[in-house]
This record gives sequence, structure tokens and C-alpha cells, in this order.
Amino acid sequence: MASRRRSLAVGLDAQWGEPRFRKRISRKILTVGEFPRTLRDELLDRGATLVDAPTLNGVFDLLAAEAFDVILVNPIVEGGGLDFVNALKEGPVEHERTKATLYGARGTAAFLRGVQPPALETLVSARSRHALTPVLVTPLAGETSYAIVVQPPMASAVRSLDQLPLTTAAMTVSAAEFLGRTGALA
Repeated sequence: MASRRRSLAVGLDAQWGEPRFRKRISRKILTVGEFPRTLRDELLDRGATLVDAPTLNGVFDLLAAEAFDVILVNPIVEGGGLDFVNALKEGPVEHERTKATLYGARGTAAFLRGVQPPALETLVSARSRHALTPVLVTPLAGETSYAIVVQPPMASAVRSLDQLPLTTAAMTVSAAEFLGRTGALA
């Protein structure tokens, strides 16, 4: 029994304790929505620079102007966190639908309700700059899984907090490796 516990501990240590997961690295993370202080503190302790966007208004301007290593999204952010992810990561066909909704027939969809639409050039620039930036969608209250979105639908994954803590994913996820083998980390 003791050897089984030791092998489990060694396995967990190999998973979370590897130097590449624990070393202090600098990452610039955009946080979209409100997040618990404990999550923010752990990211800061691990070397993250956090840029906060408490609402979706102005987020596309920020994304067009600055580069981020990771975008952390609270799905219940005012305006719709999942709609925001779709707007940032959608393909060409969906892009045309977004243009029609945001810049044409207003009120025809619930898409980003209440959000001041960015200039079309800003939306295109934000998408281009962050086409391969990993987006982590945090779990809803009571849920134990979160999403990693790089290029949907092929380069997306759901991870359990038990498998990989959110802070570890935020500090290690790499789009290049993720696209090479789904779920890979930096």
C-alpha cells in the first residue's frame, strides 16, 4: 500500500512538479471578467503580468493594440464570455455573420448584448493578432472543467481541474505545441 501511494505521489510530482511547470516564467495574461483573488495571486506569484478587462467594452481595442500570451475568460462576464470567444476565434463564414450582427441588423441576435461594438478594423486586427493566442474559459461555479481554445474546433480541449490546475495551464499552454499535439503544454 505504501509503495502504491509513493508511485502515485511520484506520478503527481512528475505531472506538476517538473521544473518546466514550476519554474518562474513571465507571461502576459489578459483577464476578461472578474476572478477570485486566490487565482490572481497564484498567477502573480508564478510570474504572470495581469492586464484586467472587467467588462467586454474596449476589450477588442486592447487586443488589437497589445499582444498577450494567454487570454483568461470568465464565461459570465457582462456581455457574454462565450460570445466574446466566438467573436475572437471564429472562422471566415462566422465572421460574416458577426459583421452583419455587429455592424448591420442590430438586435437580430443576442451576440455580445450590451457591448459597444468595436470598429470593424479593430475586430479584424484583434483576431489577426490573437489568432493563435490560447484562450482559457474558466469553469462555472460548481464545475470542475475548463476549456482551452486555440483554433476551434480542431485545436480546442476540455481539461479537468484535477488533471491540470487552471494556473498551470495559464502559465504553460503553448499554441505551437497545442496545434502539434492536442493538449500540449509549453
